[in-house]
Amino acid sequence: MLGTMKINAQQEVIIGTGTNDWYYSPITRLFENGASETIYDSSDIGITGNISAVGWNITANAYATTTGNVSIYMKMTDQSTIANTASLAGYSLVYSGNVDNNVLGWQNIQLTTPFNYNDSTKNLMVLVVHTSGNYTLSPPRYSYTTATNKASYYSSISNVWNETRTMTLTPNRTNIKLYFTQNLSTVEIEGNTSLKYYPNPVKDILTISANQNITSVEVYNMMGQQILTKKSDSKEISLDLINISSGNYLVKLTYKNGSSKTIKIIKQ
Repeated sequence: MLGTMKINAQQEVIIGTGTNDWYYSPITRLFENGASETIYDSSDIGITGNISAVGWNITANAYATTTGNVSIYMKMTDQSTIANTASLAGYSLVYSGNVDNNVLGWQNIQLTTPFNYNDSTKNLMVLVVHTSGNYTLSPPRYSYTTATNKASYYSSISNVWNETRTMTLTPNRTNIKLYFTQNLSTVEIEGNTSLKYYPNPVKDILTISANQNITSVEVYNMMGQQILTKKSDSKEISLDLINISSGNYLVKLTYKNGSSKTIKIIKQ
């Protein structure tokens, strides 16, 4: 029998602690059409996993009329500063639909397509586009934090955003809440052998346990280079990975009966 069971949990990451507010990003209801593009640094995110929902904090002027025709895009990037034009190149559409803005506090949006943020060395870019077709002179205001060269926005009464539009650069980066679904542990069953390893992704200590003794563990990078090895004669072993670089790795386990198993892990 062969089977794999993953145990998941949700974790929230809030980026931005500023309490000032404004109405141009992520969605401006002062205009019928708008867009905003924002870079959130990998160092501020701190974890990897599937982003299943996002939230923005409305601090004033909650508006009862739903914002229609909202599209949210995400991508991982090496880009660290924002430009005055936005392109859809490399972006994934993660949400398309209406967005409520009728209560104060975090307005959370469940993504229709979770985004796999799986590289802790990459920054996250978020592009939000709307063509709501209506406006209010008292638009919802969102909290932001000052972050130079990290954000831009576009707004227009009659012109829908497209990649040719010029964006306005701003030091106001809207605070965001990211909801991550993380794989806390994996259990694999193959024949008479069961194996559990956690956490994955891992920051420092990886724990591996099996129903038979493990005699050696070898860690390889994706180029096939061995970067760590450890001998054992136990059903459970702990690997200290704190000093290896972030990325994907293969871990080869050798059992006392001579068989072996290779698993894939993500180092944060």
